[in-house]
Amino acid sequence: MINLEGEANEKQRFFRDAGKRVQQIKPVNTELVVKIIKGFTTDTQPYEGPEYFKVVAWTDAEDQHGTQVVKSFNGLHWFNNVQKLVIPIDSPADQYLYIEFLRGYSKKDPGTSNGTTVMGRAKIKLPPRSSRREVTSNVDLVGLNSDRCVVFKGRLEFSMKLHRYVNVI
Repeated sequence: MINLEGEANEKQRFFRDAGKRVQQIKPVNTELVVKIIKGFTTDTQPYEGPEYFKVVAWTDAEDQHGTQVVKSFNGLHWFNNVQKLVIPIDSPADQYLYIEFLRGYSKKDPGTSNGTTVMGRAKIKLPPRSSRREVTSNVDLVGLNSDRCVVFKGRLEFSMKLHRYVNVI
């Protein structure tokens, strides 16, 4: 006598096992590659000495990524060397890239307890998840003046591209 029930169970197990193998290859990771090309900020009260700047970018406030520190003089702060940041995109809720241009170790305007002051901020819409091309753009950095009005603080030239890859387990 033939056991048809056993053969059916064996086939179902085979498809289930095959399904597991396919699911192990499926996870796709997405990273946002941001290149900071150049930028500047203006300072109405220049300090007579060196000041140090860096750019910080994030999509999730708990996971911030920063560039190397750049030294500048006399109120016009050029950020002129290309630096690359790789930011993981973990959630579909990540829709914007947030950028801050920071001044650190300033004796003129100590800002926080560690001497860091935000010179300008920007909020940039991320490219669509299906995008494969690199987007280059200029963005205005804004801040608040003493009257709590939004004012132009500088400009940043950057490029960004979504990089997707598959983890094989």
